[in-house]
Amino acid sequence: MSAKITTLCRASLSSFALMLVLTCTTQRAFADTTEWETSEGGRMRVVSLPADDSGKIEAVLQIDLKPGWITYWREPGESGIPPQLKIEPSSVASLSSLSFPVPKLIKNGEIEDIGYNTSVGLPFTLQTEPGKDDENVRLSAFIGVCLNICIPFEANFAFSKDKGKIATPQETDVLQAAKGALPEPASEDFKVQSFHITPDKTLLGVELRLPENAPKDVDIFIAGPSGYAYFEPQNMVRDKRKLSFYMNIKGLPKSYNPKGQRWTILVKSAETTMEAPLDFPAQ
Repeated sequence: MSAKITTLCRASLSSFALMLVLTCTTQRAFADTTEWETSEGGRMRVVSLPADDSGKIEAVLQIDLKPGWITYWREPGESGIPPQLKIEPSSVASLSSLSFPVPKLIKNGEIEDIGYNTSVGLPFTLQTEPGKDDENVRLSAFIGVCLNICIPFEANFAFSKDKGKIATPQETDVLQAAKGALPEPASEDFKVQSFHITPDKTLLGVELRLPENAPKDVDIFIAGPSGYAYFEPQNMVRDKRKLSFYMNIKGLPKSYNPKGQRWTILVKSAETTMEAPLDFPAQ
């Protein structure tokens, strides 16, 4: 099944702008662990470790959801808002990575979304400029929290680089817990062996190598171009550890060119989950 983010949710950046001004807090907390910023559906904060000698900072966006509320994976499915981090230019920093724990398929009536219905931490890495340790990092986080409707939630955070400082056990525990919830990278035992898009751009074909003694059932999520997620494989053929399938992608714009693009595939097999990029050749 292909899913494009609905007009309502994509329009949220503009149509909900006033709501964001009225409901989203902008208090800045200068600390390794920022203050919680709250919304109707939950709260979020940033926990960061001190910068290393190269200026790299490891951090976690903690999202604490109220009961019944959900938030979203890197691509949300039929509706919703994917999490976004934006670094203020004055911070002289860049976002090196943003990772997502293993999600689940969440059904709400006829709507199916990919995300989280319990509190979650999103690990991310920043690269700051060495030698400017007295400057604070400032960033904004934008997520969707949803119950019956999706509410945009934006908050601003600021924290010290704290180069040379020793991280507290609490900060280290938060980061390790968030990393522990991430899917595993591809390995020789569990990986994508090949993939292709059919010439008419309606199907994505994938061949996987599964772990030893993998069960019959697997869950597959694919994040395509921005706004598109796929999670209903078809024509699945299993031959021992090889699994081949097609994913219907016919909702893509006719003008879309996959050459040189990167998609993401996540495959759950029993207790093991693998995530890997699908890098389409540039030529």
